[in-house]
This record gives sequence, structure tokens and C-alpha cells, in this order.
Amino acid sequence: MIYTITLNPALDKQLTVAEIRFNDVLIAEGVQLDFGGKGFNVSRMLKELNQPSKAVGLLGGQTGKTIEAGLKAQGIEVISIPVSGETRTNVSVVTTGGSKHIKVNEKGPKISEAELQQVFTYISEKASSGTLWVLAGSIPPGVDVTVYQNMTEKIKELGGDVVLDTSGAALKQGVLAHPKLVKPNLFELSQLTGREITSLQEILDNPELTRNVGAQFVAISAGDKGALLTDGEKISVCLPPEIQEANPVGAGDAMVAGLSFALYHGYDLEQALMLGVACGTASAMQSGTRMPEWDLVEDVRQQVRVI
Repeated sequence: MIYTITLNPALDKQLTVAEIRFNDVLIAEGVQLDFGGKGFNVSRMLKELNQPSKAVGLLGGQTGKTIEAGLKAQGIEVISIPVSGETRTNVSVVTTGGSKHIKVNEKGPKISEAELQQVFTYISEKASSGTLWVLAGSIPPGVDVTVYQNMTEKIKELGGDVVLDTSGAALKQGVLAHPKLVKPNLFELSQLTGREITSLQEILDNPELTRNVGAQFVAISAGDKGALLTDGEKISVCLPPEIQEANPVGAGDAMVAGLSFALYHGYDLEQALMLGVACGTASAMQSGTRMPEWDLVEDVRQQVRVI
């Protein structure tokens, strides 16, 4: 079973406008609501890949109820852990055609130690050999940056594997527990290595940069410039096809879902990256943070180039 954990979920609200103008009143031509947070996004993409998952999330207030109901309506099994605060709402303002966007994320409610402990209790009950846990997203207020490190250690102790997708201090701490896969972007990789990295070519020229990250597999996405996946010895690089981008928000989560699916099912390095890139690219073609259907993912995968 694949489990996703979302400590800081969100109701994603996208407003589509003709153009973005500051100091003016904009009229939305369209409104779209998606039930998100990085881990929930991964579960939604896994659903399109016909892969069951259990989506664990800290949910509170009416917004939390809306997210839970929306995910369940999509056929996703939600493990809702109640919190006293109101789950956050994130807002994207996107121009028609998706050429420009602004995204504003709320911080989210403060989480108590007792609320967080319920997640660890669930992990202790469910983690075992053959399970894969995707720990994804930002750390909500009140939660220490070591939380993903501690979760990873507990899951591994019980025989499970971990995919980690976060940023900042939580990422730096998380990799100390050596997850199976981590997916930093170039900026985050620079923070992890202490060296400025601006292109995938620099990693190809200096493969030791990813060997020292602390994960068995390291995936790096550089948008339309391609993506890289390495196991420390072999490196695979893929280029996505040219697309009409609608909204890139959530594309990274879709890529994580594709990679998680591939690793869970034992794909080789090249095939795993192709699927991950296809999921991310197809997601960027969707409005809001909607996840693409399998037929589109497969169509894009056929166009991904291995270089």
C-alpha cells in the first residue's frame, strides 16, 4: 500500500482573469476549486494511475470537511486526523491561457503536539515491509522541522520506504534519515549541497553532488529544461515535449506520484523518470491543480525523450 501524509493541506482556489493588473479590481472569468496539499495531490495523481493509496491529513473546520468530502467523492480513501484550527485556503490568480500566475498560500493552522502525535500513532500501526509513504509539503505552525526526519526513521524502523518532498529546513533535516527518494529542485539541491547549482548539466558533470544528499534515489526537475533521476551510480535524463501550459501549480506533486508509483512497482531508472516527467508535464496542461487522466499521461509519456 502507498500512504501519503499531508500535514498542511489546503483548499486550492484558482481564479482565471483576462490579465493581471495591480491596484485594480479584477473580474474572475472562471473559478476552480481543488482539494490539495502536496500529499493529497499525490494521492489524486495515483488515483489516475489506478493505484490505490491512503491519504492521511490533518484537517480542521469547514474547509477541512470540504476537502475530505471532495477527495472521497473522487474515490480516494482519506484518513482524516482532526485539528482544532481551520484548514488553509490557497489562492491562484491565473491569466487566460495560463501564461502568468500569482499564487498566495496561507500558513495554515497551528498544530498541537497531541494532534501531531495521532499521525505518529497511525504510522506505528500501519508501517511495515512493502509499504511506501510519501511525506510531502510544508510544515504547519507549531510543528518542529525535524518532523519528517522523525517520521522517516519510524517508518524505516518498521520496514517501510519513504519518499520525501518538502523544502527548507524540513528537507535538510529529513534527508538525515535517508529516505528512499527525495525530489529537490535546483535551488533546494543548492541548499543541500552548499554549492550553487543552476542546471542539470552541472549534476551530470559532478555526480557526487547527488550522492551526498542522503537518499537512495534523487530526482531533480528543471521544468521544460528536463529532469534527472539517479541512484548514485546510474543517471537518467529526460526532456518533456513542448506543451501549452495551463497552470504549473501541482506539476511537481504529479511527478512525485509518478516516481512513487514507478519505484513501488520496481520500474528501472529510465522508465521511472519517463513516467514521472509524463505525470508532471500532463499536470501542467490542466487548469487549477486538477490531475490528468491516464490517457493523457500515456500520450505525453510516448513523447518524452531520453537523452
